[in-house]
Amino acid sequence: MQQFRADLHIHSRFSRATSSRLNARHLAAWAAVKGIDVLGTGDFTHPQWLAELREQLVRDDASGLYRLRDPRGLSDELPAFADRVKQSRCLFVPQAEISSIYKRGGKVRKVHNIVYMPDFDAVDRLNRKLAEVGNLVSDGRPILGLDARDLLGMVLDADPRGVLVPAHIWTPWFAVFGSKSGFDTLDDCFGDLTGEIFALETGLSSDPEMNWLWSHLDRFALISNSDAHSGDNLGREANLFEGEMSYDGIFRSLRGDAVDCRFLGTLEFFPEEGKYHLDGHRACNVVYEPRETVARGGLCPVCGKPLTVGVLHRVLELADRDTPEQVAGRQGFRSLIPLPEILGEILGVGAKSRKVAEWTGRLVQRFGPELAILQDVSLDALRRYWEPLGEGIARMRRGEVLRQGGYDGEYGVVRVFTERERASLRGGGGSKAALPLLDLGGAAPAPAVHDTPGRKNTGTKDAGAGGIISPAVAGADVATSAKASGGRAASASEAGGANASAETTTPHDTTAARQTSADGGGEGPGLASLFISARPAEPPVDFNPEQRSAIAGGPGPVLVLAGPGTGKTRTLVGRVQRLVAEGVAARRIVAVTFTRRAATEMDERLSVTLGDGAPLPRTDTLHALAFEFWHRSSAQPPVLLSEEAARRVFAEANPDATAQTLREAWDELAVCRERMQVCSLALAPLLDRYVQQKAAWNLADYTDLLEFWLEQIHNGLYVPPWRHVLVDEIQDLSPLQLALVRALLPPGGEGFFGIGDPDQSIYGFRGAHGDVKGALDEAWPGLSVVTLRANYRSSASVLDAAGALMEGRSACGRLRAVRDLPADIRLFEAPSAESEAAWIGDRIRSLIGSTAHTLVDAAPEGALPGEGTFGPGDIAVLVRVRALIPVLQRTLSRLGVPVAAPETEAFWADQRVSLILAAAGRFVGIGSAVAGGPGDEVNCPDKMLARGPLGVAAYLRESPPFDELFWQSAAFKALSKAYDTHGGWVGLINWVNLQSELETVRRRSEKVQVMSLHAAKGLEFRAVFLPALEDGILPFAGAATLSGHADREHMRTDLEEERRLFYVGITRAAEGLYLSRASRRTLYGREVRLKASRFLDDVPVAGVKRSALVRHSKHSVKQLSLLGGGD
Repeated sequence: MQQFRADLHIHSRFSRATSSRLNARHLAAWAAVKGIDVLGTGDFTHPQWLAELREQLVRDDASGLYRLRDPRGLSDELPAFADRVKQSRCLFVPQAEISSIYKRGGKVRKVHNIVYMPDFDAVDRLNRKLAEVGNLVSDGRPILGLDARDLLGMVLDADPRGVLVPAHIWTPWFAVFGSKSGFDTLDDCFGDLTGEIFALETGLSSDPEMNWLWSHLDRFALISNSDAHSGDNLGREANLFEGEMSYDGIFRSLRGDAVDCRFLGTLEFFPEEGKYHLDGHRACNVVYEPRETVARGGLCPVCGKPLTVGVLHRVLELADRDTPEQVAGRQGFRSLIPLPEILGEILGVGAKSRKVAEWTGRLVQRFGPELAILQDVSLDALRRYWEPLGEGIARMRRGEVLRQGGYDGEYGVVRVFTERERASLRGGGGSKAALPLLDLGGAAPAPAVHDTPGRKNTGTKDAGAGGIISPAVAGADVATSAKASGGRAASASEAGGANASAETTTPHDTTAARQTSADGGGEGPGLASLFISARPAEPPVDFNPEQRSAIAGGPGPVLVLAGPGTGKTRTLVGRVQRLVAEGVAARRIVAVTFTRRAATEMDERLSVTLGDGAPLPRTDTLHALAFEFWHRSSAQPPVLLSEEAARRVFAEANPDATAQTLREAWDELAVCRERMQVCSLALAPLLDRYVQQKAAWNLADYTDLLEFWLEQIHNGLYVPPWRHVLVDEIQDLSPLQLALVRALLPPGGEGFFGIGDPDQSIYGFRGAHGDVKGALDEAWPGLSVVTLRANYRSSASVLDAAGALMEGRSACGRLRAVRDLPADIRLFEAPSAESEAAWIGDRIRSLIGSTAHTLVDAAPEGALPGEGTFGPGDIAVLVRVRALIPVLQRTLSRLGVPVAAPETEAFWADQRVSLILAAAGRFVGIGSAVAGGPGDEVNCPDKMLARGPLGVAAYLRESPPFDELFWQSAAFKALSKAYDTHGGWVGLINWVNLQSELETVRRRSEKVQVMSLHAAKGLEFRAVFLPALEDGILPFAGAATLSGHADREHMRTDLEEERRLFYVGITRAAEGLYLSRASRRTLYGREVRLKASRFLDDVPVAGVKRSALVRHSKHSVKQLSLLGGGD
């Protein structure tokens, strides 16, 4: 049967840090030179690359794989190998690598996976789904904030024959078992879909024998690929098969159930040559073997930072065998050194030199492809042609090599000649003469042959054998000469200092650290006990004294002033826990939250705290509670208006008013109503007409709900069922809401527990009370006040910056940091908004750790100790106005950063739209993913449904729950547009169903959040970016002023509220705080040049790293003073 080699993991020129020449023809040419028969396409997720592949490749009828559409002129790609390239018969299999960065189990996970698809149609189906999750254009290997398990599910949904293989499984930064961000088992990563994984890629820094130390991997095929970023690196690792050269043949053989194809094993790098084999710190030139890393506590002796734990160390951590065990049916491998490296040794020049390239061309033209020369060509033939070459390849095949392990991104070095031999060769000018001396520090050692329990002793095979060798070795140290250290592994310091990494001369050895005990021989502790990296579980944190005081307060009213990160929600939950423990029935407790999201989170926390099955207190917003009461108490409850709909009704009730008058009147009336104030005489007629219009149409807005409920309580028509009213975010309550809370309680306020932070009061524009504490003090003289100042979120430096901003204004006072966290605070000044956004993108990529080994290796030392360990979801970019979001989102997306920005709610989320879609689904026989329950149906004749949304509108115009306003709403207009776009109900419902499915994945995907400062309140992130810190934006002067139409707007800027908004932004950050401004930006269609925000003057200079990007062309700019003062 035919043998063939396959390199199934490569990249195109659309991946970062790759050769610009990587196209299909160039790859096919290099495959011929290397001896590769089947090649992955690389990067099929990139739209432009996929278009090229479709253009340049065609389906091969015999194999079902892909081949070049037109191979003519292929030799022009590599003229030095013209004769060999003409013989190219390379086939391609659709392949891509996807980087998943997400959080699981409280830890950031960075896992690279290789995905294979049987054809380009399947690729299209998968790409459509992936494009909904992240940007596929910015990088050939996209970063998706997508759980690896969900990615596998999407692959199988796109095509059942799709295959996912975890890539380079041991690489520290980006692998399923990586020391920096991986898992300890495949089940932990892939969960219920682990059974769909049948192969693993071992990576350059490990070989199969190292993986045989862990029985967890016994059932998986171990494959190896080049992961090439340039054509000359193809085939540095590859796989050997025998039989049918087809998609199904290859992957069924790896699965173990193929009939016509057999997986024979792999062609490997020597693992020491990989750049993550050993432990170390490249910046300090420190390299250690695993035992010494453990002895030093995992820290660099030069800088004190954690060492990068290498592949060997990580393998030993998880290993459950003391010696490698090749179980029955496990394929073997052969370790090779790239031909240019051997030639470079002989010629005394670099492997990339012109001289080596010339010699490589001669050899390939004479003997055939590189892998054949390294693996198959007779040693006698090679020696006759050139003695040094024949001897070098002979030693490589026997495993008699000198090894210097790679570490922390530095490739290792594997040589076949000693320094003395290399000097002798250099003296001879690299001629074809035989070597005058073969010196390996004594007699040349015989091939290493050791017995391994559970399998036959295979030893090594000599030259002409075309099969794979399975060296059974248990051996010496990878970092130092065993002989030099008296037969034991010498430490780096013993071998010449922390930066030493001497060459090993023992043939094909593995590390002595694989022995059972430190001294070898005898019984001792298992390997796992010697290499422990997991952190001990943290003991549960008890309530601190301030929190306990708040929880125990009462029975009178209690107000808790809780600074950011002080455990506000935890304290409120603790209060509920205490009340229940004291015998208060859950139905007598209500917890009021500011948003429905907060209510849901509170329910989840209470469920965990009180135990499964325990009755839970009612948790909801005041508006939801009021709506429920109105619904129960009215025979025909009104239709509740959204904010958009209420404004529209107001406009229809006042048709003679101008748009500007309507906008200003609505804003003023809304605040007056929330503050229970009498509106101005000029606005009274507009309000009266609005009230009359609502009554005529049986409509109500959100403020109506609260006013009606409060009125019913005062009239004795509603008796509150609760003895305890707990209020979250108390500072955001308006006077109307505060009056309602007081009405739910006895006159003395017994049972009241409010918690919040006046320093985060940022909703004055909505009518929020300016002084909740003062109002409650006046209402309840017996009010007990507790202040929480212990901050569990932020570093001391971040709190110092926040405290300085609020100096003399804070209700909570200075906060103290409980956790000893690292901090990185920076202020960047950019010439433009675009360069500011680019700086933000670059910083985020550094925090995430970028996407590729190459980029991580080249990155400078980060200022933040945790740099490289952040997940996308750990980072937020917070802006004062939404108009700043587009340029930030575009830039981050272009840089390949997974990013999410606030979007309008999907039109099918509207309850009435979902009812229409459900009816249409029944009409066309397709279930709608957004359909309501059995009772939520509308009856519309088929003939009206057949006319589309307009037909439905004509029939249901006045039928509840529909009303005249709905047919004018943005949701219905979007439904009508989508109906036309997708060609009718069938196309629309199928599209909505797909979007609903993808939305589930999108919600679970990790992305950098770009949002407004108001939306970020209550959230926390490890790193926060605050751009556009300019007077006019923060503090905000108004859109009209910034757009040059100040005469159209009479906005009164509340400088203290703007300051508190900045404070909210700062205190979202735990470790990284990145402040920035731009000299110019385009906003609201106009270029503006604004001076730095006056608030920056209050941020302490100490500890803040300042930098600026200066434009080459200098000119004077007159700064606009939009707010006055602040100079």
